[in-house]
Amino acid sequence: MTTPAPHSPLQWPSLPLTSIEFVSLEFALFFLLFLPLYWAFARLPKVQNMLLLAAGLGWLALLNPLFVVALTLHAAVIVFVTARIDAAQAADPDDERAGRGWLIFGIVFAVAHLAFYKYFDFLRGLLPPALQDGAAQILLPLGISYYTFQSITYLAAVYRCRVYSWAWYEVPLFLGFFPTLSSGPIWRADAMRALDEEFPGADVQLREERRPVRPALALCLIALGVIKVWWLAGLLDDGWVRPVFAEAADRDPFSVLMAVYGYTVQLFLNFSGHADLAIGLAMLLGFRLPPNFAAPLLAHNLREFWRRWHISLSTWIRDYIYIPLGGSYGGFARTQVNVLIAMTLSGMWHGAGWTFLVWGLLHGLGLALLNAGDELLGERDYFADTAIGRAIGIFCTFNFVAFAFVLFRSASLAEVLQVLQAVFLPAHAVMPPPTALLVCALMLPALCARPLWRALFEGCARRLERLPVELWCLPLTALVFFLLIVAPSGVPGFLYANF
Repeated sequence: MTTPAPHSPLQWPSLPLTSIEFVSLEFALFFLLFLPLYWAFARLPKVQNMLLLAAGLGWLALLNPLFVVALTLHAAVIVFVTARIDAAQAADPDDERAGRGWLIFGIVFAVAHLAFYKYFDFLRGLLPPALQDGAAQILLPLGISYYTFQSITYLAAVYRCRVYSWAWYEVPLFLGFFPTLSSGPIWRADAMRALDEEFPGADVQLREERRPVRPALALCLIALGVIKVWWLAGLLDDGWVRPVFAEAADRDPFSVLMAVYGYTVQLFLNFSGHADLAIGLAMLLGFRLPPNFAAPLLAHNLREFWRRWHISLSTWIRDYIYIPLGGSYGGFARTQVNVLIAMTLSGMWHGAGWTFLVWGLLHGLGLALLNAGDELLGERDYFADTAIGRAIGIFCTFNFVAFAFVLFRSASLAEVLQVLQAVFLPAHAVMPPPTALLVCALMLPALCARPLWRALFEGCARRLERLPVELWCLPLTALVFFLLIVAPSGVPGFLYANF
């Protein structure tokens, strides 16, 4: 749960929010008013696009006008660079590398723009105290990590002639698309492949005449996202994770272990819930966004985890970092170096700090060791062929992921060591309280019952589709009243916004 940040010269007090919080009264009122206006122009996609652009920039302006400045300046440079790429390729159509210099310039600009904002405070902290006091305060623009990666997909798509250059207003619309702006998924300009399927990019969808994509399914996704974010993740954080982490040194090892597991589950619920909300909202607007999660906590190895966790980021790393580095074509040793570089950069993308760097390095080393094991055994996923081997793989992968996420939860490496010491080298061993056993008893079956939850969700979507549209408000209203009773108070924040 988050509360609005204290007022500062760089804060804008128009809204009591620090992000585009889908689970908030302000956003609910906005969307209920925006949706009828948007569909009033169902046969005019260009007008709908202008409304989407106004909505995205309007939210940024209400949160902080400087956010609008940052996004529009970024978009203006991207528009200029793609125009130069087009001109270079038109001047020399037989040269496959025509416009490559401009592509590199655009990518360097996008990455430098992100690094400046994201690492300013970290670099400022390395300065002597006397210089730190005189350094300017820089506010991280909302969504900069997501729209930076999206702009790189657009630059690459134009350079590879997979899409034509867009009109000047379509670039900020794509970068500032409000369902994805603050929580993803990373939406590509061209099609992307993930989970053995191909998902359409923004280029096609921004130009076609659109209609809602399975409205009943969209509403069920929104309801599922609200349940995950507001109720389950919020309850886990308020009732267990935050209190235990606050006094880890004084807790018994089992309670701290359950807090480590609980934080991983909380992070999954919060992040996947926001992805469900974004995908559902986009479906009501007539857009199909790529998936971002597919039961990652039940992955039987680390490679499978990254196929299922933050899918839009993992596939982006694969296509725009790992493969350009050479992928798996340079021999086994070179492949592992590429994996290590890609995952370390992923850690650095999540935040400025040694904890994120170590997190990325750990995942890179874990993937390299997994690949080395496959090479030694001569078979990929050797132990996943049996039920016992798969269960052991899930257990080991979950524990690796959970303890690595302690780096996300901690402000410094010293805090990480305190948590690890509380689990493995406790100052005093005591029996865990009944609440710790209850948390364990609830989490384990809930994770293992994933097929049941999936079947229940799909059944709810089918039943809602069979109901007359006029009656859809009844189950949705009942759900809202239920959540008002059981969910924690306050506006639940997006945990990944901190990374």
